[in-house]
Amino acid sequence: MMRLVAFFALAYVLVHVLGAMPVVGPIFAHAGIFGIWITALGLSWVATRYGERAVRSRRDRGELRRLLTVDNAHNHGKAGAMLLARGSAARAMPHLERAAEGEPSSPEWQFRLGTALLALRRPAEARAALARCVALAPEYAYGAAQLRLAEALTASGAAAEALPVLAVAERNHGTSPELAYVRGRALKALGRRAEAKASFSEVGKLAAEVPLFQRGAARGYALRAFFAGLF
Repeated sequence: MMRLVAFFALAYVLVHVLGAMPVVGPIFAHAGIFGIWITALGLSWVATRYGERAVRSRRDRGELRRLLTVDNAHNHGKAGAMLLARGSAARAMPHLERAAEGEPSSPEWQFRLGTALLALRRPAEARAALARCVALAPEYAYGAAQLRLAEALTASGAAAEALPVLAVAERNHGTSPELAYVRGRALKALGRRAEAKASFSEVGKLAAEVPLFQRGAARGYALRAFFAGLF
């Protein structure tokens, strides 16, 4: 009960703070009970997200401890892959480097390492790792390795080399919103603006045709392609 009272007391105080701020102040200054209700909803959303994040963080720390109990390259690779999936590319790097060095014949660790390097804006190094992945397993991750390699090539100033990589990916797996977007970026980097705009335009059409479970990612590429096509 005391927690509920404290929660609404905090919402009440926050409404008054917001009411004194520019832009939003006039809205909250005269909102009355409605303002408190809106603020309480916002606080509830923040508390829920924070709680979920805290639970996930505890779970991840426990999983990392479990994985690294046995200190070998494979377990470091698993730890790095988990951190990368959580959006922590910098924290994933030492684990993925250890995995790629310890198991150099594994395309997975080269792929994860290249993906992390791309996220950290180190495209030349990402290009090397992803090239090793594709050399070991050309169709790794259903062609995703080829798409990441094409991204790394474009970002490192070798967009002309990205186009044949994308052509192979398209031939083997068909086109997709992601592939059309990556191709548009390569064409734009080469100064082939008309072809780039056509490729970016294709992204939206392809996004409308993907299965429901792929719609979120496809719309993201469609939005990025729209803005990329403006300049």
